[in-house]
Amino acid sequence: MNNNLLEKAEEYVLSILYEKSSQEHVYHDVSHTQDVILSSRIIGQAENFTDSDLEIVQIAACFHDLGYVDISEGHEEKSAEYAREFLKKENYSPDKIDKVCNCILATKIPQMPKNILEEVICDADLAHLGKKNFVNRNDLFRVEFEFHFGRSLSEQEWLEKSIEFISSHRFFTGYAQQILEPLKLKHMEEMKRILENLKSGAK
Repeated sequence: MNNNLLEKAEEYVLSILYEKSSQEHVYHDVSHTQDVILSSRIIGQAENFTDSDLEIVQIAACFHDLGYVDISEGHEEKSAEYAREFLKKENYSPDKIDKVCNCILATKIPQMPKNILEEVICDADLAHLGKKNFVNRNDLFRVEFEFHFGRSLSEQEWLEKSIEFISSHRFFTGYAQQILEPLKLKHMEEMKRILENLKSGAK
């Protein structure tokens, strides 16, 4: 694995995010990118990835949301453009560049990964759904969502949207299904409970 290239990619991406990120992007920020890089390494290692494949998913993780500095809708394509441009300058092999870009494009919701590399980046991108910091991350996502949506959502609306999203989501890798899925389901049950209480209180 070319750790030097990985460090260079991370440095390049984070410097752009620090400089250009919109203040409204409180969820798609530097810490999210760093979380996804770490998660892609952990999940990739759990799936017994070769060094070469680990490198591909971690580079994809670096770039996967960089397009947000330019656009929200269709940011995946923009992120892949950034990655391709950077990796070409680094003389990265065309075959690997394609794999990195395909991983980035696979993170588009609804996620439809076509191979294990893409499955790892998809699971890494939404790993927070099955982590202890879910509530905090989901609150930040709400702020960002409301900004793009153009209005505030009531507590009930947000809970319904969150439950709908988690209900339709699935993890792909063995690691995520085993380690992240149980807590994800607990979070969903907790939100359903809060929603029920809200509804019964409103009657």
